[in-house]
Amino acid sequence: MGDRTRNNLHVVQTDWDEIEQKIRAHRVRRLRRTALIVAICVAAFIVYYVAMLRMTYDEYTVTEEITRTDTSATHYMAYGDGYLKYSNDGASYVSLKNTILWNQGYEMENPMVCVCQSYVAVADREGETIYVLNEDGVQSEIIVNMPISRVEVASQGTVAVLMEESGTGYLSLYDKNGDQIAEGAIHAENSGIPMDIALSANGKSLAVSIVDVSSGAAQTTINFYNFGTAGQNEIDNLVGTFTYEDTILPELFYMDDSVLLAFGDQGVLTFTGSSSPKEAGRLETDDEIQSIFYDDSYFGLVYSDPTKDAGRIIKIYDGDCNEQISIETEFSYDSIGFLDNHEICLVNSAQCRIFTLGGLQKFTYDFEDEIIAVFHESGFRNYVILKEDVTERVRLKLFGNISETEDGS
Repeated sequence: MGDRTRNNLHVVQTDWDEIEQKIRAHRVRRLRRTALIVAICVAAFIVYYVAMLRMTYDEYTVTEEITRTDTSATHYMAYGDGYLKYSNDGASYVSLKNTILWNQGYEMENPMVCVCQSYVAVADREGETIYVLNEDGVQSEIIVNMPISRVEVASQGTVAVLMEESGTGYLSLYDKNGDQIAEGAIHAENSGIPMDIALSANGKSLAVSIVDVSSGAAQTTINFYNFGTAGQNEIDNLVGTFTYEDTILPELFYMDDSVLLAFGDQGVLTFTGSSSPKEAGRLETDDEIQSIFYDDSYFGLVYSDPTKDAGRIIKIYDGDCNEQISIETEFSYDSIGFLDNHEICLVNSAQCRIFTLGGLQKFTYDFEDEIIAVFHESGFRNYVILKEDVTERVRLKLFGNISETEDGS
């Protein structure tokens, strides 16, 4: 074989700048495609979410049905990952699968329950017994020596108790173990009759509403106490006093650690600050308030609708008394309140209406069986319906009419 010549080979000069430029262009195209896909996905999700917010439902699917055996005197309250049920002979924490997580027996003539986050206080109105519980069960049993009028619990188990005897009101504060932290008396001849108390979630701020009619006209005084550092140098831990002539303020509620709502016959007062409270927003109305309800973010007032015999106007406000929405309805409810997702739920023995914070009537249904309570479960369309002997976990069906609120939201 002869020698092979390779004179057809030549050296190729590599243009690295050109290669890098092509690589950068490829990466840019890939990033643009990725960004386009992400933008399409986000836009699709927004369209889906907005459509869901505007959807109304009148049907549901039962995802799980559990038989219960409760007495007609049993009451229910949303709590933790399930609900509380309580009656004259005991209270239980029950999961949505009807598993009893704890059960506390007692004998009470008129039990009342207060919940703050994971802590629960169960007290016997006009009795002398209080149980402090959390998701693990009973933490303490507190025995007082006077009839209980009101009870409040904080997020770490601190309990405030208002007691009344022979025209005198007594305040006591206990920790979760039942040890007394503070106490004091409110004498009717000097101050008036205590109507309500409110305890902040951190357990440091306590407000008391006192009504005095000794002068012939009603006036209300709200006292603010601080059991933290700010109140240590004050007499009886009193850090603020506000008096209002010709006004009755029988219900108080701490929306958070430093915002108090005071509900009265002429509207709502709000106060801010825990170490030195001051009046903030004020909502005044000449219309009769039929119902009030609230949660940690909003409060609602229900008025009669003068244009309709059975009409009601539901107005929702934030903690500064700014109106958020107004809902007109002729639905006759037995109970009204916020669900844990801030939706407004109206229930009577056989019907349910749920409104969103956008003012949309999200769910309407007339049941064949008596219903007792409705709770929201995790998810946009998941709820729990308690009937007389059955717990139903339900999911709203995805068909219905797409509607909008009056303002287009």
